[in-house]
Amino acid sequence: MPPEKQIVQDDRDARAEELESAFSYDGYQVVRKELFAHLRDPAIVIRKDSITFNTACITGLEDVVYVHVMFNNDLKRIVVRGCDENDKDALRWCVAKPDKRKSRKMSCKPFATLVYQKMGWDSECRYKILGYRITFEGETLYVFDLLVPEIFHEGQRKKNAVDSQDNAASTKPVNSRKGFYLDDIVGTFGVPVEEHRKESEVKQMDGYVSMGILTGKIAPEAGKD
Repeated sequence: MPPEKQIVQDDRDARAEELESAFSYDGYQVVRKELFAHLRDPAIVIRKDSITFNTACITGLEDVVYVHVMFNNDLKRIVVRGCDENDKDALRWCVAKPDKRKSRKMSCKPFATLVYQKMGWDSECRYKILGYRITFEGETLYVFDLLVPEIFHEGQRKKNAVDSQDNAASTKPVNSRKGFYLDDIVGTFGVPVEEHRKESEVKQMDGYVSMGILTGKIAPEAGKD
């Protein structure tokens, strides 16, 4: 290595050692995934009468056709895990064909209504939540944090049409394909490293209930109507 390059390298090594010796996670925040482009990331879309898992979700749980959907009211999270077709409260989350699987709209107005109520969501909007693929007790799960949704207006948002022409003229079409986040999300980078570490852990399944239990709909026993 030429002498001038060796000097530069020595300076870099010295700086790296200095940073390493004094490094701490104190003061750092893990930047939210939601603040970056995420078109190909696993996600769930919740509407006031249905939920839909995107193709990335379906692909991430290979060969899974039926799932348990669980809701945690304290953490405001949804967890999804694969299950067998005949398991209690099993839900078919995709269309399975010999050559491929694809997402499907899962009609579930009672469940969606409860989620909207508990989250205080606007019934005129749909909500997209990114999924985090984790392993818990040797099982692959998706965790969806409902506190960090991307929000989309459904169709056109109209004002109260009491005054005919004036109000009609003031009605503005809303781009239903353009999402937005709440101010407390877009106004921060993320959460502190230690808090992020704790939030990422799923230590136990206590507190999660299945969709069937949450809505009061219990799956019939095998062999019964």
